[in-house]
Amino acid sequence: MLTFNLKKEWFEKIKSGEKTHEYREVKPYWSRRIDNFLKQYQYLDEDDEYSAIIFDDLHCEFVCGYAAKNDRTKHLKAKILSITIKNGLDTDLKIDTDVFDIEFELIKGGIYE
Repeated sequence: MLTFNLKKEWFEKIKSGEKTHEYREVKPYWSRRIDNFLKQYQYLDEDDEYSAIIFDDLHCEFVCGYAAKNDRTKHLKAKILSITIKNGLDTDLKIDTDVFDIEFELIKGGIYE
């Protein structure tokens, strides 16, 4: 499962439903994590390219800061809908480089029960 540690501002926007895309700069750290995650499910095409990958049952977790695992009010569960690569200028990162665009929807309100 992919885990995203977020500042409180972004965590609250996800929790409220205002934010439905998470962006991470395409750098070795995130490329490796996403590649390893997708290879478990064989969602890369034969050239190891990301091409509007659509998922049925892949999940991620959003954590407010580095909250303790037992503090479930600071953990949200979400279903990954797609992962694409786009220019970061059109995202909340506002950077002129490629970013992973991870589209998601919260599961059951997103808060662990």
